[in-house]
Amino acid sequence: MTDPKSAIVDETTITAKAHEVPDPDWEKRSATLYRAWVQVRYHRRRQRFFDTVDKSSKALTAMLGGASIIGARLKEIEPLVGPAIALLSLLSLVYVYSDRKQTHKELAEQFAGVIAAIEQTPEGTESPQDVAKWASEYAKVVAKCPPALKTLTIICEQEQSISQGSEPALNQPGLLARMFANFF
Repeated sequence: MTDPKSAIVDETTITAKAHEVPDPDWEKRSATLYRAWVQVRYHRRRQRFFDTVDKSSKALTAMLGGASIIGARLKEIEPLVGPAIALLSLLSLVYVYSDRKQTHKELAEQFAGVIAAIEQTPEGTESPQDVAKWASEYAKVVAKCPPALKTLTIICEQEQSISQGSEPALNQPGLLARMFANFF
């Protein structure tokens, strides 16, 4: 007859050893989930950037237009006001900030949908079919994305690593690079 205490120890040891063996489905699930969260962060930042640029250019155009009409002191810079308004309007027309903002909003929502699909499956019950489906959904959304900005992507990866409680794999970009992350 076996000792009940040794049976518990053996079962605990077996369970602990089972957790030491990496589960490829879990690792793929975690990797897809991580990448999807990075994409959500990235596209939300791009959405916020284009929203800010759109509103700022409209406000500057209105301010310059209004000031040129009522500002007697602007007589000396009046020749510059017209070209400034034209330039701001041209930039808004060429880059269509509101459309870009909407594109990034929709992409962030689609990546959030991938995250929701992954999180809907209880932990430890994912099958190879589930993992393949999530990777496929992720790839379909990535195919719709405009080219990514490297520095902004690194910043988003760092934020996600920290939010998950792990050490960021990449070094943080310098201050100047972070300041221009939405441009280059």
